[in-house]
Amino acid sequence: DPGAGKSQLLKRMHIVAPKSRFVSGKSASGAGLTATVVKDEFLAGGELEAGTLVLANKGMAMIDEMDKMGKEDTSAMHEALEQQTVSISKANIQATLHCETTVLAAANPKFGRFDPYGIIGEQIDLPPSLINRFDLIFPIKDMPEKERDEKMATFILELHKNLSFDDPEIETELLKKYFAYARQQCFPILTEEAIDEIKKYYVEMRSAGSSDDGGGVKAIPISARQLEALVRLAEASAKIRLSEKVTKAD
Repeated sequence: DPGAGKSQLLKRMHIVAPKSRFVSGKSASGAGLTATVVKDEFLAGGELEAGTLVLANKGMAMIDEMDKMGKEDTSAMHEALEQQTVSISKANIQATLHCETTVLAAANPKFGRFDPYGIIGEQIDLPPSLINRFDLIFPIKDMPEKERDEKMATFILELHKNLSFDDPEIETELLKKYFAYARQQCFPILTEEAIDEIKKYYVEMRSAGSSDDGGGVKAIPISARQLEALVRLAEASAKIRLSEKVTKAD
């Protein structure tokens, strides 16, 4: 929903992440996100320039207002999100760039606000093939709630009165070091129990989409792409605990 603080979440992540890039969808093009070839007058040829997703390799890319991007620009992200590479073939340059980048994007619903009685998937104004490449989707709804609204209003008004009145429980620099350490030193391995749990969930979800009455096949709820996502999320859960093994709980 608009005004729910999505941009602030992205900007906070931009500060906390050890390596990150922040872009706004309205001012981002497909070439600016991936890579492009520009004419070099001195060399009388083309010069390869990396975009945001390539520059944020091994880090995070925050894309705000993703729904404001054109279809041609969002389609440029397909390879980057799936294969973790960016291939370019322009002029006399053929190259494949590494793009192992986590993308954190924010967008508004198709109809301005979420319809509480509608299906969430139908209210996201992005191509299904692109949505399918994101591991997690969080609908952030702006629902009136007296206690929370009062707390939020107090926080904002106090912030106008005194800019340094609220110190975070964990300092930003410590958070940054913690995440950097976890990414550099922690490489958890899946245990047999974790493998069985993920396999069981995946098979159950796949079979839930098949039709038993012989009247055709229903839409398949998840694909092998989501299986990879489950593994990534389980490994991330173990990393945050600085664990060497991915357990069933993860």
